[in-house]
Amino acid sequence: MAKDWTQYSNLYLHLFADCIAVRGAAKSAFCDLTRHEIITFPSEYYPVLEELLSDRIGSLLEKISSNPNKERILGFLNFLDENELVMLVDDKSAFPPLAENWDFPGQVQNAIIDISTVLHNFEKIFDELSALGCQHVQIRCFSNLLTLGICGPLLEKARHKSIQSIDLILKYEDGMPDETYVKFVESRPMIAAFAVHSAPLARRVVVDYAHPEFSDSAPLKEIRFTSQVIDSEIHCGLITQKYLTAPSVTTFFEAKSFNGCLNRKISVDADGNIKNCPSMKESFGNVRDTPLSSALHSTGFKDKWGIAKDQIAICRDCEFRYVCSDCRAYLEEPGNAFSKPLKCGYDPYTGTWEDWTRNPLKKKAAKFYGIKK
Repeated sequence: MAKDWTQYSNLYLHLFADCIAVRGAAKSAFCDLTRHEIITFPSEYYPVLEELLSDRIGSLLEKISSNPNKERILGFLNFLDENELVMLVDDKSAFPPLAENWDFPGQVQNAIIDISTVLHNFEKIFDELSALGCQHVQIRCFSNLLTLGICGPLLEKARHKSIQSIDLILKYEDGMPDETYVKFVESRPMIAAFAVHSAPLARRVVVDYAHPEFSDSAPLKEIRFTSQVIDSEIHCGLITQKYLTAPSVTTFFEAKSFNGCLNRKISVDADGNIKNCPSMKESFGNVRDTPLSSALHSTGFKDKWGIAKDQIAICRDCEFRYVCSDCRAYLEEPGNAFSKPLKCGYDPYTGTWEDWTRNPLKKKAAKFYGIKK
C-alpha cells in the first residue's frame, strides 16, 4: 500500500548508501550492493530522482501539486519506497555516501591459469603468485589432462599461501559419478566455484558441506555441469543479461575506477605464456623462464588496468557499466582499446538485448579473432 506522504512533510527522502543510482541512455539502474540486485527504471525519471532527493517531502509535494505529471511522479516515489531503496530522515548529513575509493594490499589480486596439452609447474606458479599477494585463482582445463586425481594433489600446493579461493573449470571425465565430484569439492573448502564442461547433460549438483547444526542456514555450493565444449580461451568474454548482478561494495567501486576484468590480474595461457588475459595476443614472457613478478613489471603490462567503463565508447552510456566484467580481449573494433566488448549484445540506447553472434556488424571482428561460431 502506498504511503500517505503528507504525514512526512518535515522529513527528507534519502537513498540508502548501498543503493547507488547509475544513469544510462535509455534506462538507469539502482545497484543494491547488499542484496546484490539491479533494479532498472526509465532514464527520463533520473532528473525526477534528483529532485525528490533535494528537498523536504512537504516542499516537494507543494512543487508537484500543479504539475501535469503529478501522478507519475508520485508513482515513482512509491516505486522507490516499495523497492526499499530509500529511507526517511530529518538530517541527511548523518548518512554520508560510501567512500568511492578502492585499493588492494597485494600487487596482484587474481589470476587465470589455462591448461590444454601442458601441465604447468603449479608449485612454482603458486609460490610466485603468493609472493605477489594473489588471493583468487581460476584454473581452466580444456582437455582431460587435469583429472580429479591429479587436481587434488595440485590444489594442495596452494595451501599456506596468500591464495584464499580457487575456481575450477574442468573437462568432464567419462563415467565419473556425481558423488565423486561432490566429495572432491566437500573435502576442499578452498574451491569457491566448480564447473564441468563437455558433460553429457547440463545440470547443477548441490554440494552441502556445512555442519549439520548449521545446514539450514549455511549457503550451498553447486557444481555446474554444462554440455558446452570449452576447448580454448576463445570462449571467454561473453556478456549477457544473466551474468549481470550487483557485486560487493568494493568490487563496484573497483569497476568504477579501473577495468573490471584486468585490474590487478595476471594470467598464464595454455602454452605457458604470461599475459593480462589468456585471450589476449601480447605475451610478457613464459613461466618456464620468466618469473611472474618480472612479467608484471614489464613495460605495458599494466596499461589496460586503468581502462574504466566511463572511458569506453557506448559502454559509458550503459546503466550496467559498473556491474559488467568488461572484456578488452575481444572488441568490436580490434586495435581500439576503448571499443565496446565484441561479445556484448546490449544496446543502451534502446535498452534491448540481442544475440551478439547474429549482429552482422560484429562478424568482421569475430573473423579477425578466429571466432567461427
